[in-house]
Amino acid sequence: MDVGSGPLTGTAASPRHLAPRFAGFYCVYFATLGALLPYWSLYLESLGMGAVQIGLLVGAIQLTKVVGPNLWGPLADRTGRRMAVARGTAFLAFLAFLPLYAFQGFWAMLPVVALFALFHAGPLPLVEGAVWDLVRRLRAHYGRIRLWGSIGFIATAVGLGPLLDRHGLGLILHCLAALFLGIFLLTWLVPEPVGGGETRQAGSPFRRLRQPHVWGFFATTFLMQASHGVYYGFFSIHLQDHGFSRLVIGLLWGLGVLAEVVAFLGTDQLVRRLGVRSLLIGSLALAGFRWALIGATLQPVWLLVAQTLHAATFAVFHAAAARHTHDLFPEWERSSGFALYSSLAFGLGGGLGTLLAGSLWGLLGGSGAFVVAAGLALAGLAVMLQRESPRGPGLPPGKGQGAVGRSGRVGDGILVG
Repeated sequence: MDVGSGPLTGTAASPRHLAPRFAGFYCVYFATLGALLPYWSLYLESLGMGAVQIGLLVGAIQLTKVVGPNLWGPLADRTGRRMAVARGTAFLAFLAFLPLYAFQGFWAMLPVVALFALFHAGPLPLVEGAVWDLVRRLRAHYGRIRLWGSIGFIATAVGLGPLLDRHGLGLILHCLAALFLGIFLLTWLVPEPVGGGETRQAGSPFRRLRQPHVWGFFATTFLMQASHGVYYGFFSIHLQDHGFSRLVIGLLWGLGVLAEVVAFLGTDQLVRRLGVRSLLIGSLALAGFRWALIGATLQPVWLLVAQTLHAATFAVFHAAAARHTHDLFPEWERSSGFALYSSLAFGLGGGLGTLLAGSLWGLLGGSGAFVVAAGLALAGLAVMLQRESPRGPGLPPGKGQGAVGRSGRVGDGILVG
Protein backbone atom coordinates (compact mmCIF):
# COMPACT_ATOMS: atom_id res chain seq x y z
CA MET A 1 0.00 0.00 0.00
CA ASP A 2 0.99 3.62 -0.36
CA VAL A 3 2.10 4.67 3.11
CA GLY A 4 1.02 8.22 2.53
CA SER A 5 -2.59 7.15 2.01
CA GLY A 6 -2.78 5.05 5.14
CA PRO A 7 -4.56 5.77 8.41
CA LEU A 8 -1.63 7.51 10.11
CA THR A 9 -0.50 10.96 9.15
CA GLY A 10 2.99 12.32 9.59
CA THR A 11 6.15 12.77 7.62
CA ALA A 12 7.34 9.20 8.14
CA ALA A 13 4.37 6.85 8.32
CA SER A 14 6.24 3.56 8.49
CA PRO A 15 6.74 1.02 11.28
CA ARG A 16 10.43 1.95 11.57
CA HIS A 17 9.60 5.61 12.30
CA LEU A 18 6.24 5.32 14.07
CA ALA A 19 6.89 2.34 16.36
CA PRO A 20 9.42 4.20 18.60
CA ARG A 21 6.89 6.99 19.14
CA PHE A 22 4.20 4.59 20.29
CA ALA A 23 6.77 2.68 22.33
CA GLY A 24 7.79 5.87 24.15
CA PHE A 25 4.17 6.64 24.99
CA TYR A 26 3.57 3.12 26.30
CA CYS A 27 6.77 3.28 28.36
CA VAL A 28 5.80 6.44 30.24
CA TYR A 29 2.08 5.63 30.50
CA PHE A 30 2.71 2.28 32.13
CA ALA A 31 5.46 3.74 34.28
CA THR A 32 2.63 5.56 36.08
CA LEU A 33 1.08 2.17 36.80
CA GLY A 34 4.48 0.96 37.98
CA ALA A 35 4.21 3.62 40.68
CA LEU A 36 0.49 3.31 41.39
CA LEU A 37 -0.03 -0.43 41.58
CA PRO A 38 2.78 -1.47 43.95
CA TYR A 39 2.97 1.69 46.09
CA TRP A 40 -0.28 3.68 46.01
CA SER A 41 -1.97 1.39 48.53
CA LEU A 42 1.12 1.60 50.78
CA TYR A 43 1.00 5.41 50.57
CA LEU A 44 -2.67 5.39 51.53
CA GLU A 45 -1.97 3.03 54.42
CA SER A 46 0.79 5.40 55.61
CA LEU A 47 -1.88 8.12 55.83
CA GLY A 48 -3.77 5.96 58.33
CA MET A 49 -6.47 4.59 56.02
CA GLY A 50 -8.07 1.19 56.53
CA ALA A 51 -8.71 -1.60 54.04
CA VAL A 52 -12.16 -0.38 52.97
CA GLN A 53 -10.93 3.18 52.38
CA ILE A 54 -7.90 1.89 50.47
CA GLY A 55 -10.17 -0.34 48.41
CA LEU A 56 -12.38 2.64 47.56
CA LEU A 57 -9.48 4.90 46.58
CA VAL A 58 -7.80 2.19 44.51
CA GLY A 59 -11.14 1.07 43.10
CA ALA A 60 -12.04 4.65 42.15
CA ILE A 61 -9.08 4.68 39.77
CA GLN A 62 -10.44 1.56 38.10
CA LEU A 63 -14.13 2.50 38.14
CA THR A 64 -13.57 5.84 36.42
CA LYS A 65 -12.36 3.78 33.47
CA VAL A 66 -15.99 2.73 33.03
CA VAL A 67 -16.99 6.34 32.32
CA GLY A 68 -13.83 7.96 30.97
CA PRO A 69 -13.09 5.89 27.87
CA ASN A 70 -16.78 5.96 26.87
CA LEU A 71 -16.66 9.74 26.94
CA TRP A 72 -13.36 10.18 25.12
CA GLY A 73 -13.63 7.32 22.60
CA PRO A 74 -16.94 8.39 21.02
CA LEU A 75 -15.76 12.03 21.10
CA ALA A 76 -12.67 11.02 19.11
CA ASP A 77 -14.80 9.04 16.63
CA ARG A 78 -17.26 11.90 16.12
CA THR A 79 -14.60 14.57 15.65
CA GLY A 80 -12.03 12.45 13.85
CA ARG A 81 -9.38 13.97 16.14
CA ARG A 82 -8.20 10.98 18.14
CA MET A 83 -4.86 12.39 19.25
CA ALA A 84 -6.27 15.84 19.99
CA VAL A 85 -8.61 14.20 22.50
CA ALA A 86 -5.72 12.13 23.87
CA ARG A 87 -3.58 15.25 24.39
CA GLY A 88 -6.39 17.13 26.07
CA THR A 89 -7.19 14.35 28.52
CA ALA A 90 -3.49 13.80 29.29
CA PHE A 91 -3.00 17.46 30.19
CA LEU A 92 -6.17 17.55 32.31
CA ALA A 93 -5.02 14.42 34.17
CA PHE A 94 -1.80 16.21 35.13
CA LEU A 95 -3.69 19.29 36.36
CA ALA A 96 -6.29 17.24 38.25
CA PHE A 97 -3.57 15.29 40.09
CA LEU A 98 -1.87 18.34 41.63
CA PRO A 99 -4.39 18.95 44.48
CA LEU A 100 -3.28 15.65 46.05
CA TYR A 101 -0.23 17.54 47.32
CA ALA A 102 -2.58 19.42 49.66
CA PHE A 103 -5.03 16.65 50.67
CA GLN A 104 -4.42 13.65 52.94
CA GLY A 105 -7.93 12.85 54.21
CA PHE A 106 -10.09 10.18 52.62
CA TRP A 107 -13.10 12.37 51.75
CA ALA A 108 -10.92 15.14 50.36
CA MET A 109 -8.86 12.72 48.27
CA LEU A 110 -11.73 10.65 46.84
CA PRO A 111 -13.11 13.23 44.33
CA VAL A 112 -9.60 14.31 43.34
CA VAL A 113 -8.52 10.73 42.68
CA ALA A 114 -11.69 10.06 40.69
CA LEU A 115 -11.16 13.20 38.59
CA PHE A 116 -7.51 12.63 37.67
CA ALA A 117 -8.28 8.98 36.94
CA LEU A 118 -11.19 10.01 34.70
CA PHE A 119 -8.80 11.97 32.48
CA HIS A 120 -5.94 9.48 32.82
CA ALA A 121 -8.23 6.82 31.33
CA GLY A 122 -8.46 8.81 28.10
CA PRO A 123 -5.16 8.56 26.21
CA LEU A 124 -4.48 4.81 26.38
CA PRO A 125 -7.44 3.35 24.42
CA LEU A 126 -7.10 6.13 21.82
CA VAL A 127 -3.42 5.39 21.26
CA GLU A 128 -4.13 1.64 21.40
CA GLY A 129 -6.52 1.98 18.48
CA ALA A 130 -3.87 3.86 16.51
CA VAL A 131 -1.31 1.16 17.30
CA TRP A 132 -3.59 -1.55 15.94
CA ASP A 133 -4.08 0.47 12.76
CA LEU A 134 -0.29 0.44 12.46
CA VAL A 135 -0.15 -3.30 13.17
CA ARG A 136 -2.79 -4.33 10.68
CA ARG A 137 -2.06 -1.89 7.84
CA LEU A 138 1.73 -1.56 8.00
CA ARG A 139 2.51 -5.06 9.38
CA ALA A 140 4.13 -3.88 12.59
CA HIS A 141 4.45 -6.20 15.61
CA TYR A 142 2.09 -5.28 18.43
CA GLY A 143 3.95 -7.23 21.10
CA ARG A 144 7.28 -5.57 20.33
CA ILE A 145 5.71 -2.12 20.66
CA ARG A 146 3.58 -2.89 23.71
CA LEU A 147 6.45 -4.49 25.64
CA TRP A 148 7.92 -0.99 26.16
CA GLY A 149 5.00 -0.31 28.45
CA SER A 150 6.09 -3.29 30.50
CA ILE A 151 9.67 -2.00 30.54
CA GLY A 152 8.46 1.35 31.85
CA PHE A 153 6.46 -0.44 34.53
CA ILE A 154 9.46 -2.52 35.61
CA ALA A 155 11.81 0.45 35.76
CA THR A 156 9.42 2.36 38.01
CA ALA A 157 8.29 -0.54 40.19
CA VAL A 158 11.84 -1.72 40.89
CA GLY A 159 13.57 1.67 40.98
CA LEU A 160 11.01 3.47 43.10
CA GLY A 161 11.02 0.95 45.97
CA PRO A 162 14.50 1.80 47.35
CA LEU A 163 13.83 5.52 46.88
CA LEU A 164 10.64 5.27 48.92
CA ASP A 165 12.52 3.35 51.62
CA ARG A 166 15.07 6.15 51.79
CA HIS A 167 12.94 9.27 51.30
CA GLY A 168 9.48 8.19 52.43
CA LEU A 169 6.28 7.29 50.65
CA GLY A 170 5.42 10.93 49.96
CA LEU A 171 7.94 10.82 47.10
CA ILE A 172 5.35 8.93 45.05
CA LEU A 173 3.45 12.19 44.47
CA HIS A 174 6.48 13.83 42.79
CA CYS A 175 7.06 10.74 40.67
CA LEU A 176 3.46 10.54 39.47
CA ALA A 177 3.22 14.26 38.70
CA ALA A 178 6.35 14.04 36.53
CA LEU A 179 5.03 10.97 34.71
CA PHE A 180 1.62 12.51 34.02
CA LEU A 181 3.36 15.51 32.48
CA GLY A 182 5.52 13.13 30.44
CA ILE A 183 2.43 11.39 29.04
CA PHE A 184 1.08 14.72 27.82
CA LEU A 185 4.37 15.62 26.14
CA LEU A 186 4.70 12.25 24.42
CA THR A 187 1.21 12.41 22.90
CA TRP A 188 2.59 15.14 20.67
CA LEU A 189 4.94 12.61 19.06
CA VAL A 190 2.09 10.30 18.06
CA PRO A 191 0.60 11.25 14.68
CA GLU A 192 -3.09 11.86 14.16
CA PRO A 193 -4.81 8.88 12.49
CA VAL A 194 -7.16 9.64 9.62
CA GLY A 195 -9.86 7.51 8.06
CA GLY A 196 -8.74 4.82 5.70
CA GLY A 197 -11.72 5.15 3.40
CA GLU A 198 -14.45 4.35 5.93
CA THR A 199 -16.34 7.52 6.77
CA ARG A 200 -19.61 6.32 8.26
CA GLN A 201 -21.01 8.18 11.24
CA ALA A 202 -19.90 6.51 14.45
CA GLY A 203 -22.74 4.92 16.41
CA SER A 204 -22.95 3.67 19.93
CA PRO A 205 -20.77 0.59 20.43
CA PHE A 206 -23.06 -0.51 23.26
CA ARG A 207 -25.61 -1.78 20.74
CA ARG A 208 -23.18 -4.57 19.88
CA LEU A 209 -23.53 -5.91 23.41
CA ARG A 210 -26.97 -7.17 22.40
CA GLN A 211 -25.20 -9.86 20.38
CA PRO A 212 -24.41 -12.94 22.52
CA HIS A 213 -20.96 -13.48 21.05
CA VAL A 214 -20.00 -9.90 21.92
CA TRP A 215 -21.28 -9.77 25.49
CA GLY A 216 -19.83 -13.24 26.07
CA PHE A 217 -16.40 -11.96 25.10
CA PHE A 218 -16.68 -8.84 27.26
CA ALA A 219 -18.05 -10.88 30.19
CA THR A 220 -14.88 -12.95 30.00
CA THR A 221 -12.63 -9.89 30.02
CA PHE A 222 -14.66 -8.43 32.90
CA LEU A 223 -14.21 -11.53 35.06
CA MET A 224 -10.51 -11.80 34.27
CA GLN A 225 -9.81 -8.23 35.33
CA ALA A 226 -12.09 -8.52 38.36
CA SER A 227 -9.92 -11.42 39.49
CA HIS A 228 -6.89 -9.10 39.29
CA GLY A 229 -8.51 -6.57 41.65
CA VAL A 230 -7.08 -8.09 44.82
CA TYR A 231 -3.65 -8.32 43.19
CA TYR A 232 -3.51 -4.70 42.04
CA GLY A 233 -5.06 -3.33 45.21
CA PHE A 234 -3.65 -5.49 48.00
CA PHE A 235 -0.75 -7.66 46.87
CA SER A 236 1.81 -5.18 48.21
CA ILE A 237 -0.02 -4.88 51.54
CA HIS A 238 -0.30 -8.67 51.76
CA LEU A 239 3.46 -9.00 51.30
CA GLN A 240 4.29 -6.13 53.66
CA ASP A 241 2.06 -7.64 56.37
CA HIS A 242 4.14 -10.82 56.11
CA GLY A 243 7.46 -9.05 56.53
CA PHE A 244 8.57 -8.39 52.95
CA SER A 245 10.56 -5.17 52.41
CA ARG A 246 9.57 -2.58 49.82
CA LEU A 247 12.63 -3.52 47.79
CA VAL A 248 11.50 -7.16 47.62
CA ILE A 249 7.93 -6.07 46.88
CA GLY A 250 9.18 -3.96 43.98
CA LEU A 251 11.34 -6.81 42.70
CA LEU A 252 8.39 -9.22 42.76
CA TRP A 253 6.27 -6.75 40.82
CA GLY A 254 9.18 -6.29 38.44
CA LEU A 255 9.50 -10.04 37.93
CA GLY A 256 5.86 -10.26 36.96
CA VAL A 257 6.24 -7.54 34.38
CA LEU A 258 9.54 -8.96 33.13
CA ALA A 259 7.66 -12.17 32.38
CA GLU A 260 5.09 -9.99 30.64
CA VAL A 261 7.82 -8.43 28.46
CA VAL A 262 9.08 -11.83 27.35
CA ALA A 263 5.53 -12.94 26.58
CA PHE A 264 4.80 -9.84 24.48
CA LEU A 265 7.76 -10.71 22.25
CA GLY A 266 5.90 -13.84 21.15
CA THR A 267 2.22 -12.90 21.35
CA ASP A 268 1.87 -12.19 17.62
CA GLN A 269 3.09 -15.69 16.79
CA LEU A 270 0.94 -17.24 19.52
CA VAL A 271 -2.21 -15.59 18.19
CA ARG A 272 -1.46 -16.81 14.67
CA ARG A 273 -0.66 -20.38 15.73
CA LEU A 274 -3.15 -21.06 18.51
CA GLY A 275 -5.97 -18.60 17.90
CA VAL A 276 -7.56 -16.09 20.22
CA ARG A 277 -9.98 -18.48 21.93
CA SER A 278 -7.32 -21.00 22.94
CA LEU A 279 -5.13 -18.28 24.39
CA LEU A 280 -7.98 -16.80 26.42
CA ILE A 281 -8.93 -20.22 27.81
CA GLY A 282 -5.36 -21.04 28.80
CA SER A 283 -4.83 -17.63 30.39
CA LEU A 284 -8.00 -17.89 32.47
CA ALA A 285 -7.07 -21.34 33.74
CA LEU A 286 -3.59 -20.15 34.73
CA ALA A 287 -5.08 -17.09 36.45
CA GLY A 288 -7.21 -19.35 38.65
CA PHE A 289 -4.11 -21.34 39.56
CA ARG A 290 -2.05 -18.20 40.18
CA TRP A 291 -4.46 -16.58 42.65
CA ALA A 292 -5.08 -19.85 44.46
CA LEU A 293 -1.31 -20.30 44.79
CA ILE A 294 -0.82 -16.84 46.34
CA GLY A 295 -3.71 -17.51 48.68
CA ALA A 296 -2.19 -20.82 49.78
CA THR A 297 1.44 -19.86 50.37
CA LEU A 298 3.91 -16.98 50.44
CA GLN A 299 6.97 -19.19 50.22
CA PRO A 300 9.47 -17.35 47.99
CA VAL A 301 9.78 -20.12 45.41
CA TRP A 302 6.00 -20.22 44.89
CA LEU A 303 5.80 -16.43 44.73
CA LEU A 304 8.35 -16.57 41.91
CA VAL A 305 6.14 -19.09 40.10
CA ALA A 306 3.03 -16.97 40.66
CA GLN A 307 4.69 -13.81 39.37
CA THR A 308 6.05 -15.58 36.32
CA LEU A 309 2.47 -16.53 35.46
CA HIS A 310 1.77 -12.84 34.88
CA ALA A 311 3.06 -13.56 31.37
CA ALA A 312 -0.14 -15.50 30.69
CA THR A 313 -2.69 -13.81 32.94
CA PHE A 314 -1.94 -10.33 31.61
CA ALA A 315 0.27 -10.23 28.52
CA VAL A 316 -1.11 -13.17 26.53
CA PHE A 317 -4.68 -12.50 27.62
CA HIS A 318 -4.51 -8.79 26.78
CA ALA A 319 -2.81 -9.29 23.40
CA ALA A 320 -5.49 -11.80 22.37
CA ALA A 321 -8.34 -9.66 23.71
CA ALA A 322 -7.01 -6.47 22.10
CA ARG A 323 -6.63 -8.24 18.76
CA HIS A 324 -10.21 -9.46 18.97
CA THR A 325 -11.50 -6.03 20.02
CA HIS A 326 -9.83 -4.46 16.97
CA ASP A 327 -11.52 -7.00 14.71
CA LEU A 328 -14.93 -6.75 16.36
CA PHE A 329 -15.42 -3.08 15.47
CA PRO A 330 -15.29 -1.40 12.06
CA GLU A 331 -12.87 1.45 11.53
CA TRP A 332 -15.40 4.21 12.12
CA GLU A 333 -16.18 2.78 15.61
CA ARG A 334 -12.74 1.56 16.58
CA SER A 335 -11.93 4.21 19.19
CA SER A 336 -15.30 3.51 20.80
CA GLY A 337 -14.62 -0.23 20.64
CA PHE A 338 -11.32 0.03 22.48
CA ALA A 339 -12.96 2.40 24.95
CA LEU A 340 -15.64 -0.23 25.60
CA TYR A 341 -12.99 -2.90 26.15
CA SER A 342 -11.06 -0.64 28.50
CA SER A 343 -14.13 0.41 30.47
CA LEU A 344 -15.82 -2.97 30.88
CA ALA A 345 -12.65 -4.97 31.56
CA PHE A 346 -10.16 -2.70 33.30
CA GLY A 347 -12.70 -0.18 34.58
CA LEU A 348 -15.76 -2.08 35.72
CA GLY A 349 -14.01 -5.43 36.20
CA GLY A 350 -10.90 -4.08 37.87
CA GLY A 351 -12.82 -1.55 39.95
CA LEU A 352 -15.45 -3.92 41.29
CA GLY A 353 -12.79 -6.57 41.86
CA THR A 354 -10.77 -4.13 43.98
CA LEU A 355 -13.84 -3.03 45.96
CA LEU A 356 -14.77 -6.66 46.55
CA ALA A 357 -11.25 -7.41 47.74
CA GLY A 358 -11.33 -4.46 50.14
CA SER A 359 -14.64 -5.67 51.58
CA LEU A 360 -13.43 -9.26 51.94
CA TRP A 361 -10.02 -8.38 53.38
CA GLY A 362 -11.29 -7.91 56.93
CA LEU A 363 -13.63 -10.89 56.73
CA LEU A 364 -11.48 -13.54 55.05
CA GLY A 365 -7.98 -12.08 55.25
CA GLY A 366 -5.54 -11.90 52.38
CA SER A 367 -5.51 -15.62 51.67
CA GLY A 368 -9.29 -15.83 51.46
CA ALA A 369 -9.50 -12.81 49.18
CA PHE A 370 -7.06 -14.42 46.72
CA VAL A 371 -9.08 -17.64 46.75
CA VAL A 372 -12.18 -15.64 45.78
CA ALA A 373 -10.14 -14.08 42.97
CA ALA A 374 -9.32 -17.58 41.73
CA GLY A 375 -13.05 -18.28 41.62
CA LEU A 376 -13.66 -15.20 39.47
CA ALA A 377 -11.01 -16.29 36.96
CA LEU A 378 -12.53 -19.77 36.79
CA ALA A 379 -15.97 -18.23 36.25
CA GLY A 380 -14.50 -16.46 33.21
CA LEU A 381 -13.12 -19.80 32.05
CA ALA A 382 -16.60 -21.33 32.36
CA VAL A 383 -18.03 -18.57 30.15
CA MET A 384 -15.44 -19.33 27.48
CA LEU A 385 -15.89 -23.09 27.63
CA GLN A 386 -19.66 -22.97 27.21
CA ARG A 387 -19.27 -21.15 23.92
CA GLU A 388 -18.65 -22.95 20.65
CA SER A 389 -15.25 -22.60 19.04
CA PRO A 390 -15.42 -20.44 15.89
CA ARG A 391 -14.73 -22.06 12.56
CA GLY A 392 -13.29 -19.47 10.29
CA PRO A 393 -12.57 -20.22 6.62
CA GLY A 394 -9.92 -22.87 6.24
CA LEU A 395 -9.39 -23.28 9.98
CA PRO A 396 -9.86 -26.50 11.94
CA PRO A 397 -12.12 -26.54 15.02
CA GLY A 398 -10.65 -24.56 17.88
CA LYS A 399 -8.22 -22.55 15.75
CA GLY A 400 -10.51 -19.79 14.51
CA GLN A 401 -9.67 -16.20 15.09
CA GLY A 402 -13.31 -15.25 14.90
CA ALA A 403 -12.63 -11.74 13.70
CA VAL A 404 -13.56 -11.86 10.02
CA GLY A 405 -15.80 -14.67 8.92
CA ARG A 406 -16.68 -16.15 5.53
CA SER A 407 -18.44 -13.02 4.37
CA GLY A 408 -15.36 -10.90 5.06
CA ARG A 409 -17.34 -8.56 7.28
CA VAL A 410 -16.23 -7.57 10.73
CA GLY A 411 -18.31 -9.44 13.28
CA ASP A 412 -18.87 -12.69 11.36
CA GLY A 413 -17.47 -15.91 12.76
CA ILE A 414 -16.84 -14.22 16.08
CA LEU A 415 -14.64 -15.57 18.85
CA VAL A 416 -17.42 -16.74 21.17
CA GLY A 417 -21.06 -17.32 20.48
